[in-house]
Amino acid sequence: MFKFPPIIDALLGLCYMSRMKKVWDRLGITFSTACVIHCVVVAFLPFFFPAINAYTHSTWVHITVGFIILFTSPLAFVPGYRKHGLTWIIAVAVTGLFFIMMGVLLEGRVSDQTSHGVSILGSLCLVFAHAKNLQHSHRHHHQCC
Repeated sequence: MFKFPPIIDALLGLCYMSRMKKVWDRLGITFSTACVIHCVVVAFLPFFFPAINAYTHSTWVHITVGFIILFTSPLAFVPGYRKHGLTWIIAVAVTGLFFIMMGVLLEGRVSDQTSHGVSILGSLCLVFAHAKNLQHSHRHHHQCC
């Protein structure tokens, strides 16, 4: 089984209680879904209503949300991995985080549709990974008891 760096173990020891596992996954699903909706609206609404473009683009929002997701995702995925040991869920989550960070880094360098499209792909990966993490952790809980 993969061993996580001591810094992640220390952070999880401070921030994690076993009953919080479901909460972190559910929050992850909620925020990732909100990110998808936000990115779709911000990327495509100006096509239909060009005057709204001046009010829909805030780079600081994407940077802030991207880093919050980057630093809070381990609170759900690391304990889930320890519980059920499925590396593919971690791989999907890391892929999602990679695409979200790429979307943040591409901000202002490419079109809004491209940077938001990359972020949407990452958010969809994270929604899927959180849902599967929650499902497998729940299934593992019932098999053990």
